Amino acid sequence: MVLQGYGYEVHVSASEYGDGSVFIVASPTASEVSEAKALRMRLSEVKGETDPAKIDLGKALIAEEETRRFLIARALTRGMAEEWTSEDVGKIRPAVIARLWKTVDQMIGFTAEAEESVRNFPKVQKDKS
Repeated sequence: MVLQGYGYEVHVSASEYGDGSVFIVASPTASEVSEAKALRMRLSEVKGETDPAKIDLGKALIAEEETRRFLIARALTRGMAEEWTSEDVGKIRPAVIARLWKTVDQMIGFTAEAEESVRNFPKVQKDKS
């Protein structure tokens, strides 16, 4: 995918909307991914490096879902050449949203990066003490 470049598009099936129905996604830009990370931090109310025990899981889950919708909307906007919002994405059937997120996440590595940060958190904390 990386070698395909900025214009790489993926067709995601949406048979729930009829035979042959697809959504076309293209990778969000680097600035959109940065914006999504900031959105996640703001909505989860996490400030900098926070003790995981002090994170409100309810807010974190809401922030994660909204961030996914934002990134899917950006990917659909680029892929389908029409403006999509997070609210628009929220109207898509859940099974299709799951497929869209899997595709977008594979393009940008958003979940893998977050998981790596979580895995490294104890090491970072240990190194500070």
